[in-house]
Amino acid sequence: MTMFEKYFRVLILSTVYAASMALPYIHFKFYDVIRTVTDTTNTELGYLMTILTAVAMILYIPSGVIGDKYSAKKILIASCVLSAFCNILFALFPSFIFAMFIWAVLAFATGGSWPCLIKAVRDSGSEEEQGKMFGFFYGLQGLVMVIIGFIDAGIYGAFKDPIMGFEYMLFFQAGVLILSAVLVFVFLKDKTPYNQNEVAEEPKSAFAGVFEVIRSPKVWIMVILIFCGYGCYISMGYMTPYTTNVLGASIAMGAVLGTIRVYGIRILAGPLSGFIADKLGAPSKLMIISFIVLLGMILYLLNIPSGTSNNMIIAVTMLTSLACMMMYCVMFAGMEELKIPPHQTATTVSIISMLGFLPDAIFPPLYGFWLDKYGDVEGYVVIFYFIVLLIVVGLVATILINRIGKKENAITQ
Repeated sequence: MTMFEKYFRVLILSTVYAASMALPYIHFKFYDVIRTVTDTTNTELGYLMTILTAVAMILYIPSGVIGDKYSAKKILIASCVLSAFCNILFALFPSFIFAMFIWAVLAFATGGSWPCLIKAVRDSGSEEEQGKMFGFFYGLQGLVMVIIGFIDAGIYGAFKDPIMGFEYMLFFQAGVLILSAVLVFVFLKDKTPYNQNEVAEEPKSAFAGVFEVIRSPKVWIMVILIFCGYGCYISMGYMTPYTTNVLGASIAMGAVLGTIRVYGIRILAGPLSGFIADKLGAPSKLMIISFIVLLGMILYLLNIPSGTSNNMIIAVTMLTSLACMMMYCVMFAGMEELKIPPHQTATTVSIISMLGFLPDAIFPPLYGFWLDKYGDVEGYVVIFYFIVLLIVVGLVATILINRIGKKENAITQ
């Protein structure tokens, strides 16, 4: 593939992911609006994410098996079309009872296609380009999410009736998903120069391949890395209330920092992390540096006194977020470094995701408990020391990946 074909392929995959996540995570942008149109309480709205996470986790392993045995292209197209119908149906019938059904179907569409999505990203570049492929995948996600978010806001604001604005906004999101399905159909190929020579030994049964993957120590190292890395990533959201409640920053500044941290840094960190990881010769090298910088910045953040200047708060939080995001963007590139066989990619991703993304279900209530028990100041101290523990464990896992990668390269050479 030419350089343009590689990055255009990654852009399509990033668009698929960004458009697919627009409805299930719509409360990030239109929290009060969706509560109004569904007539729900805060607790009831939270149940939708519980349904999404629970159903997705059940589907991860079977979707990984299917992704390794069948066409990832067809599965991604089906996922986009199904997600588009969910947007249209929810626009027409925005009730809480129907939303629970829609969110379960969305979990089927997004969770069922996630292993195929990562598999397709891995197959977009050579062994030496995995950092760039995954870095641009996450960076372009951020860019597409920003574009969709701005257009959503424009469509919603164009109508005096908020219900109608919400409805047409969902129609737009459905249109982006249909466009994504067309792009996948026209431009995406299952066979690329980087996987067409892979010879997969047929297992005796579908789940024999699952057991083979589960028995691999390399997969469990990746599980630990993703659990700790993703845990750090979602925990960075607590920097915004920490800067306002503990360090004394204004609410407005906290909101600005939060927006830059979620979107702006992701757009920058994705391509930058991929470029640096490939220049260093191994994604693990960049992750080791990122974990060390992240560790230093979190410990420094814990010792900044209240009333610190805004410039210092901005510098520390931005550097902390950048280090975390650069580690996060290349985590899955560790599969290539560990020499996990390409024909096991989807199954491996399904197992890693099922366990590695558990922080989504565990950490928010845990952090909330600590904040309720210890208060704003001591509660955040406990949270950030817990993040320090995650960083240390993630760093150890990354060092193991680096050492195993060196041994695997020595064997192949």
